[in-house]
Amino acid sequence: MTDACPAAISKLVRSAAAALDCRCAVFYRLDSGVFDPVQSHGSESVGAYPMPDANWLTAHRGIAAAGATKESPPSYGWHQQDRLRLLESVVVHAKDAVLITEAGPIDRPGPRIVYCNAAFTRITGYSEAEVLGRTPRLLQNANTSRASLDRLRHALEHWQSIEIELLNQRKDGSEFWVELSIVPVADESGRYTHWISVQRDASERKRAEQAADQARRAEAENAALQAKLRERQRVEQSLAYAAFHDDLTHLNNRAYVMDRLRSLVMADASEAGRASLLFLDMDRFKSVNDSLGHRAGDLLLMQMARRLETCVRADDILARVGGDEFVVLIENEPEQRTAIEVAERIIEAFDKPFRISEQDIYSSTSIGIVHIDARYDSPEQLVRDADVAMYAAKQGGAGNYSLFTECMREAAIEMLSLRNDLRQALVDKQLTLAYQPIYALGRAGCVGVEALARWHHPDRGGVAPGVFVPIAEEIDVIRELGHWVMSQACRQMQDWGSAAAGLRLFVNVSAREVRDHRFLDQVDEALRTSGLPASRLQLEMTENIFIQDPAHVAQVLDALRARGIRVVLDDFGTGYSSLSYLDRYAVDALKIDREFVTRMAGAQRTRAIMDSILALGGALGVDIVAEGIETQNELDLLETLGCPFGQGFLLAPPMSAGDFAAQLAVSAG
Repeated sequence: MTDACPAAISKLVRSAAAALDCRCAVFYRLDSGVFDPVQSHGSESVGAYPMPDANWLTAHRGIAAAGATKESPPSYGWHQQDRLRLLESVVVHAKDAVLITEAGPIDRPGPRIVYCNAAFTRITGYSEAEVLGRTPRLLQNANTSRASLDRLRHALEHWQSIEIELLNQRKDGSEFWVELSIVPVADESGRYTHWISVQRDASERKRAEQAADQARRAEAENAALQAKLRERQRVEQSLAYAAFHDDLTHLNNRAYVMDRLRSLVMADASEAGRASLLFLDMDRFKSVNDSLGHRAGDLLLMQMARRLETCVRADDILARVGGDEFVVLIENEPEQRTAIEVAERIIEAFDKPFRISEQDIYSSTSIGIVHIDARYDSPEQLVRDADVAMYAAKQGGAGNYSLFTECMREAAIEMLSLRNDLRQALVDKQLTLAYQPIYALGRAGCVGVEALARWHHPDRGGVAPGVFVPIAEEIDVIRELGHWVMSQACRQMQDWGSAAAGLRLFVNVSAREVRDHRFLDQVDEALRTSGLPASRLQLEMTENIFIQDPAHVAQVLDALRARGIRVVLDDFGTGYSSLSYLDRYAVDALKIDREFVTRMAGAQRTRAIMDSILALGGALGVDIVAEGIETQNELDLLETLGCPFGQGFLLAPPMSAGDFAAQLAVSAG
């Protein structure tokens, strides 16, 4: 045992100390008949227990102190049998299992067991007789780590000491963990003859580690579960928030308002009449999207939301329910006065500009107010009536509010019916054209004719253009209507033949038609199918065409004039009139709105404006046509001012194509 591994000897010394319950254990090596201390264990040092002197050893052990001289301290030794008895006592009483096997073979069946101590039989359940002559493989089972066994085999093949943990199996089949230390033992010639293994039952430690691991895994799983629960709660809260809030403005949304209104209309009768609903629509909001882009529109909506929040009370519900539509729900207020006060604060707040893309944007709002009482049984009815009141406010001009009345609903129903009837009128060809002449004043000669759409409803009778043309704009059939008017009028000009050869045709076109990418193609088609020369066509447009996408409008106007078509600016002097339009865009004629013609006789300022417009037209080489001449006094004054052209009922009312043909024949005769 002279070449035993220090680690194995150390473990053996620890086992001896534990078995004998000693504070210190010392392992001595026999060297030339003398024991020298090699390993110690315990709370005391080796020096605390010096070897006895030679006389003591001679008297008690019969061991001579060979070679002792005065010059060198004597060496001490024990008899071999005493040494072996001591080692056997250590191994027998060790608490760790000790197993000694032959050195080989490494391959199956493996080295045979030649010795095991009592601790081994106690730990494994096998008796000494059951293990002697067998191999340590009897302790292995299917759950023993293959990687650990491979490490063990590698150490045995190379005669190397190894410390390793293994999962073994007792005789009764139960599993247990061991801390295994194996060292090879060589004889005096250096040939390896045996393996000594010291095994300590590590099951308790492993169970503790496994319990700790399980606790850590359980804690990690619990933490993961808590995180999942928190995430689920966050998602649920996010979904709940998204279900009742607007993504852009972070206000309540339509679903939230409808749910709250449903609760109000289903409440007891005693709760009825204690709430009001305000429906807001932003005036001219679409022009912001069209001119500055949708991002600017979104920024404007967010600023509007923040400004609206400053106008409502803490308990009021503010929501965005559509593109540029908002509502305010006021509860627990039986008097409509509160709703009116909120509406007035909102209108006043919107007098201030919004700052978007480094420029000021002015946008008013039209507000409809409905009082929630027992006559309502659904939230849809409430929103419908508030919407109706809002449109009534819008008809009174931008930046107004209106309280809902039953007559408004009747008007809304009538308007809906008109919308449907107008669509059907286009299908059934109920619309016709009337023609009103345009004269050169002072010479009384007809220089042109304006085509005007007329609608004779089979049940309603004649519907005024001022009624159905805005409806056509609203329901987006104005392009279809305008294309029909242009095509029909061009053909009619050609049908009149030579009698109308010197006349120009005036046709109204809307801003929506001009912005349509198909507009120029439709103009070309009307001229081509009718055969009317482009130089005889004059298109009348109001100044609002320049508000949205002015660059595109300029391109369209240039394309029209390049074809020889003349451009007329209609209703000049009202609406968005600006002299900059005359500077930036090429136009051929101006039509002065009839309001100026009517007022100029009694208002010196209006007459001065008329005089300035006529002078401007002469300076720019632009024809001036005065509209709505209805009295002789108006005609005389226009001629005095030098207005070149006029149109109105005094000169000639709108007439059918046949009547105009007859008038042409009379003029020719």
